[in-house]
Amino acid sequence: MIKKSIYPKTRRVKIAGEKVYITEKLDGSNLVFFKKNDEVYIAQRKNIFNINEIEENKDKLYKGLYEWIKYNISVLNDLHNDSAICGEWLGMGTLKYDVGEFDKRWYMFAKANIDDDFNLYNLIYDHNLFIYPFQSQVFPNCMGIVPEVAELNVLPTKEHLDSIYEKYTNKVNRNVEGFVVNYNNIISKYVRMKNGKLQEHFDRGD
Repeated sequence: MIKKSIYPKTRRVKIAGEKVYITEKLDGSNLVFFKKNDEVYIAQRKNIFNINEIEENKDKLYKGLYEWIKYNISVLNDLHNDSAICGEWLGMGTLKYDVGEFDKRWYMFAKANIDDDFNLYNLIYDHNLFIYPFQSQVFPNCMGIVPEVAELNVLPTKEHLDSIYEKYTNKVNRNVEGFVVNYNNIISKYVRMKNGKLQEHFDRGD
């Protein structure tokens, strides 16, 4: 006989106290910086580069990234070992952003840790915690944070998100790709623009 409870405990529904945070989904390219064994790494698309490899691979980096890294290397060195910062590199997508409003090239949307196999874990999307990957606990001036859109007390329906999208786009007076909805640190995306064209959001299951 084996003494073991095989079915996991079912988590209770949290009725009160949970917030839903909505941020803007920027039309950029995913870019992660992390530090491992006192060395800085850059992860873009399906490639991970050690900071010492960027000279020989600068043609593979996103446009403008090589110069940005060289200028801001001290900021990247300020990361804690095993810490990662995740964000969007602007300028590679269909939507073009006004430098008056978006004066940074990289916008953070999550912090995380990195394991020995270069896998991310412990992903956190709370903007209030974005200082903690840095040893100085100061968020750098050369980086941005994705714009906050709304804070809700209930999970929104598609119709609710449609309404928020209309109000938000009128407020910012520009095209918006969509939203990222964060409930209890579980995120999902609401997309309204594809290839620069406005469309209805629908769940593709991806």
